[in-house]
Amino acid sequence: MTSLGDSRTTYQQDLIGRIEYQSAKPIKAYEKWSIASVDTVIKSIETIIIASPDLAQFCQSVRDGSHETYLYPPLQVIFRTIEGAAAEVTGYKRTQFRQLVSIADHVPDAENMSFPLDKPDFVLAEVPPTSGPLTPAIDLGSDSIKWRQISGFIDVKPDVKEGPNTTKSSSVREIVSQGANYARLIMAARPFQLYVLCVFIYGHKFSLGWYDRRGVIISDDYDILDNLDIFVNVILQLTTHMTTYQLGHDRSARLLEGHSYYQFEYPSFLVSIGAAGDTRLWKTQGPPIWSSLSLLGRGTATWRAVSAENKPNQKQVVVILKTLWRSQTRESESNIYAHIKSPLPGVAELSLGDDVCIPVAREAHARVTIGTLRSLILDDGAGVLDDLVLHRLTLKTVGLPLWDASTTKDFILGSLAALKGHQGLVEQGILHRDMSPGNIFVGGPDHAEGWGGFIADLELASVTQPETETVASLHPLSPSTGQLNTRGIFLEETVPSSSKAPGAEITGTALFMAEELLSMMLHPDKSKEKIRPAQIKREVHHDLESFILVLFYSVMKRGLERRLWHKNPDNEYQIQELYRTLFGGQTIRLILQGRSYFLDESNPPVYLLEVLDSPTKQLLYGCWMLLKFQRPSSFPIDEAMAKVNQRMQWERLRGSKVITYDQLYEIYDVAVIELSGVN
Repeated sequence: MTSLGDSRTTYQQDLIGRIEYQSAKPIKAYEKWSIASVDTVIKSIETIIIASPDLAQFCQSVRDGSHETYLYPPLQVIFRTIEGAAAEVTGYKRTQFRQLVSIADHVPDAENMSFPLDKPDFVLAEVPPTSGPLTPAIDLGSDSIKWRQISGFIDVKPDVKEGPNTTKSSSVREIVSQGANYARLIMAARPFQLYVLCVFIYGHKFSLGWYDRRGVIISDDYDILDNLDIFVNVILQLTTHMTTYQLGHDRSARLLEGHSYYQFEYPSFLVSIGAAGDTRLWKTQGPPIWSSLSLLGRGTATWRAVSAENKPNQKQVVVILKTLWRSQTRESESNIYAHIKSPLPGVAELSLGDDVCIPVAREAHARVTIGTLRSLILDDGAGVLDDLVLHRLTLKTVGLPLWDASTTKDFILGSLAALKGHQGLVEQGILHRDMSPGNIFVGGPDHAEGWGGFIADLELASVTQPETETVASLHPLSPSTGQLNTRGIFLEETVPSSSKAPGAEITGTALFMAEELLSMMLHPDKSKEKIRPAQIKREVHHDLESFILVLFYSVMKRGLERRLWHKNPDNEYQIQELYRTLFGGQTIRLILQGRSYFLDESNPPVYLLEVLDSPTKQLLYGCWMLLKFQRPSSFPIDEAMAKVNQRMQWERLRGSKVITYDQLYEIYDVAVIELSGVN
């Protein structure tokens, strides 16, 4: 099995050039107070902390070079003192209820999201309101903290030398890349979180951090003793005063009345586009269908939602609500949907969409961009390179993720309908370019004919360029029978590729990207062995390879979540390991290693296929062979697989370089014939 690597350091390469060091901006986020006597409050708390033994214990542990875990107890007491002492001593009235919690060996509950086991040293957890000055202490032995409760974090290192600031622009300190990992998990668990604030403590120093979809801003280094007033101010703001919006929550999405981030069930939200005069609201239902695990990039999230307007005797119509960050240099997804000629079976239909706006002055609204947020919160007028804008849309076509298909028939016919939808787009000159699990659905129970399954998310789609357009490819690719639109070149702009996945600054989700494209991104500079940008030509067969990978992902995810193979623990373990290896890579190199493991003819995934019903086995076996057919195969076959071999005649494909629609349809034909005997 391949190692997934240390996800806490995955972002070091990707953050280079995206960090602003020793900045005066982050402190601006903590300067807005709604009470006039705040200086008196902070001074009173300073006096209490200086007189307590906890600050002295912390400083002594730092001087002794103690392990960072020895710093947690005194810091925890200091944080709780700041949270409660203001009200006890000065009568200060808190307006917000959060608690900084040292979570030790406790891993926050990700609620079925595929999160790593990484966690910060302290989390800023939202907790129920209390009438007293101090929120009841969270008992990690009996109280579970959910990732969605966490709106910020503090990370601790024992040595000043481990701080985030550096004079080398080509390097990223580990504490910063670890923080990037925590920030992306917070944003994934709270998809309406637009940025994340944090505090870094290293020895007797501390600094403030800001993470958003375009990078990181780190404050100057402060001394805990010499700048105790700043330290108290920051902790008091985080726990008792800053609003959720000041902490980074989207102003156009508010919690439904009576709902909270700490409640047992995932909360619902009232969501708007936010433009002036646009009063339409949608109410989300349940947790997000899909939430991106990336930090940099689009941060896509989708939800099931209904209109918040309660009209008598009118049935609520469910829509798919989607939010993402888009580049202003590209057409918006809403505009791309407008290119489709008439409703196209197998492709989601757009209801409405626009860039999200927030009020910035009386009767004035501004689009939500990274630059706008930095300007409003940090007084940062420097601008942002390739500034991203928040975009929101609703889709009329509603379905379930492919892995939630109720039956084998729904899975096979639904995925087939989605494949036909993809072909229909190509025939209209549109290539999807991001075939990933969050973009392929099975239709609802009352779906229209042709929409038993469908694809969505056209934000990265492209249109054909003139036939004379040529782009160098890693391998010469020849057109093959059944490959539509092989004359047109779907060309995306040159972008800086990176080592991370998913959500890298590339077109498409890297975990499901065609192997050829991943390899093109890893052309090393022989002298420096660094990742370098690659111009990527995207063609139809690349999307079809991604489609196949989504089929495997969905079958394994469905089976593992439903414990379909629990009666055979050895098989279940092997499938878990395959799922983790194939779809858990955190870098492009690890993703490629996972593919090699998956396609290793000396250890083919027979253990997966032998636990599946016959139609699903035939579909996945045929697809596995399509990925593998350039190489000789020693795959042990049974009667069901032999039918696929008879139909496909693999030997005639040995010289072919691309996967085609016709090949996939032939495999589906075999599986569909077999469906009559399976539910």
